[in-house]
Amino acid sequence: MSLVPPHLVHRSDDSDVLLTHFGQSDADTYQFTVQWPTTHALFSSVLGRANPMLIAETVRQAGTVLAHMVYEAPMDDQFLLWNLRYESLPGLHGTAGTPAPTKAFIRNPEVTLRGRRLATIRIEMDLFAGPLRIGRGEASANCLSAAAYRRLRPGAVDPADVPRTPIPPFRVGKENERDVMLSPGETVPAVPAGLTGPAELIGPTSPAGTADTPRTASWQLRADPNHPVIFDSQSDHLPGRGIIEAMRQAAQLASGLEHALVPSMNAEFRRYVELDRPCTVSAEVLADRRDGRIPIEVTMRQDNEVAALAVLYLEDAAPARHDLPVRP
Repeated sequence: MSLVPPHLVHRSDDSDVLLTHFGQSDADTYQFTVQWPTTHALFSSVLGRANPMLIAETVRQAGTVLAHMVYEAPMDDQFLLWNLRYESLPGLHGTAGTPAPTKAFIRNPEVTLRGRRLATIRIEMDLFAGPLRIGRGEASANCLSAAAYRRLRPGAVDPADVPRTPIPPFRVGKENERDVMLSPGETVPAVPAGLTGPAELIGPTSPAGTADTPRTASWQLRADPNHPVIFDSQSDHLPGRGIIEAMRQAAQLASGLEHALVPSMNAEFRRYVELDRPCTVSAEVLADRRDGRIPIEVTMRQDNEVAALAVLYLEDAAPARHDLPVRP
C-alpha cells in the first residue's frame, strides 16, 4: 500500500485528504484506506451525523489517484467531470468523533486512451466500514493535458459582477457567510398561494407538501474564488465540489429543513460554470417518497443553457421524536 499525499488528489490541505493509502488487490480491483476527518471545512457533520456528501469527495479523490498512479496521467493534467452519483446505505452511522468508513474498493475501472495518454475514466466505488458496506458512488471524467486545457479555457476571470449578498447562513446549514453559495434571486416562480418566499415553500412539519403543488424557487450563484476549500486547486471556473455544494444549499432551502442530510445525489455536469457571468440555481421539489426522503431537482443555468443538474434526496437530520409525553 502506498501513501496518498495531498497533491495526488489535487488538494493542498492534509485535513482535506480522505484517503490515506492505496494499493492493488488483484488484476482489476484497487483498494483504498479511508479516513474521514473529524471535521471538514466544506462537508461538515450535521447534528453529529457524518455528512454523506463526503462519499462524493471520496469517489472523486479515488478516481484522481487511479488516474495518476495507475494510468500515469501527468500531475498538471486537468479533469473535466461529467457525472457524479453516490448513495449512503443504512450502515453509515459515523459521527464527527468516530468516522465510519475504513476501506473503499474500485473494480474494473473503465478507461480510454489517446495514444499512451489517459483520455477518459469512469469508476464505481464501494465504501466499507469493516465488513459492512455503507455507501457507493461512481464518477466519470475526461482527462485533459495542460496544453489542451490552456487552449480550452480563458484563464483568470474577474468575478466582479457575481452577486455577493448571501442567504442567511443558518438557512443552508452554515455558520459563516463566506461558505454561503447562494444570493437571493430576482424572482421566485411558482410559489404556492399564501406563501411569501423560498423558506416557506415546504414547512418543516410537512416537508413533502402535496403531490400537485408547484414547489420551485431560484437563487443566484455566489462563488468566492478566494474560498480556501472550494477553490483549493484552481480558480478559473467553479469546480465540481462547489457545484454540488451550491446544489445542496438550494435543495435545503427548497425543502424547508433546518438540519438536512443528503443521503443520495445523482449529478450531471454539462458545461463549465463560469465565474464572470450570472448563474441561476433553481430547485424543484418532486413527488413524495414513502421512505421519508424528499427528492429535489436542482438545475444551474448560465447563458440560457443548463450547466449542471442533479436530483438530491434529503432527509431530516433531526426527525420528530415519538417518545415525548402526550398532553391530555
